Amino acid sequence: MNWIKRMNQALRYIDGHLTERIDSRAIASQANTSSFHFQKMFHILADVTLSEYIRNRRLTLAAREILGGAGILDTAIKYGYETQASFSRAFKRLHGFAPGMVRDPGAVIKAYPPLSFQLSVRGESPMEYEIRAMGEFTLAGIVREFSAKDGQNYRDIPLFRTELEDSGVIGRMRQAADRDGLFKGAIVGACLGFSVEMDEFGYMLGFEPDADYEFEEFRQFSIPALTWAVFTGKGGSSEDHQRIWKAIYGEWFPATDYIHDEGPEIEFNLGGSGDERFEIWIPVKKGNEATHGQDYPKEQ
Repeated sequence: MNWIKRMNQALRYIDGHLTERIDSRAIASQANTSSFHFQKMFHILADVTLSEYIRNRRLTLAAREILGGAGILDTAIKYGYETQASFSRAFKRLHGFAPGMVRDPGAVIKAYPPLSFQLSVRGESPMEYEIRAMGEFTLAGIVREFSAKDGQNYRDIPLFRTELEDSGVIGRMRQAADRDGLFKGAIVGACLGFSVEMDEFGYMLGFEPDADYEFEEFRQFSIPALTWAVFTGKGGSSEDHQRIWKAIYGEWFPATDYIHDEGPEIEFNLGGSGDERFEIWIPVKKGNEATHGQDYPKEQ
């Protein structure tokens, strides 16, 4: 499929420019898509952020060159580090020891080979989804910053929800939620935006407030009018949710002419107790449509 060729072309571009400053927009242009969409697609499919992948590839090659006799400072500069100290810190985080120990007997170097994407044909049931054009709406809740490095967000976000449940915050959200609104009174999780490198992002646990709610305890965000791809999944475990996310980025996006628009991703459970269905809302646009600005969502 063309999308596989384009994604792999972007990967080859990365590996051919590891000793240069790499702009995510230049990488995405190789895949004929936006920087935002490419980085989201890459993160979901590769289980690593784009910046992590580039860093790991650079440090893999750097270790080989030092092992072959290259100087540490020269290698650090070659792969974009301003000081030997910053290079040594990054090197140790990946390999577990300082660059000067590469040639020591018994030193085991970690190697991150170049990635490649392949077509995987599955015999699963067709995905349930619909495209909805929605007007502006409001979300309110508690926002925290999370790291996507090494999958840390998958561990920290459930702890975040447990904390809010135990402290009674989730209960107060449910009382203030609009049961006749878009999300029928559900508590939603929303990714509000990513850093340029996609390593850090804001995540909100919140709700759609009813008309009488006064915003004192919770931050309020205005979500602009967008077109949403709405996917329905089933299962109560985090693995069930991740399976749908993988399918969206690995199967649905490549099979359509939509790309990710710049807006929050929303996920919430449907129904009451015992109902394991959930929905994932992703803002989308046609590949040739203009992008929104970077100021979403707007806090009120």
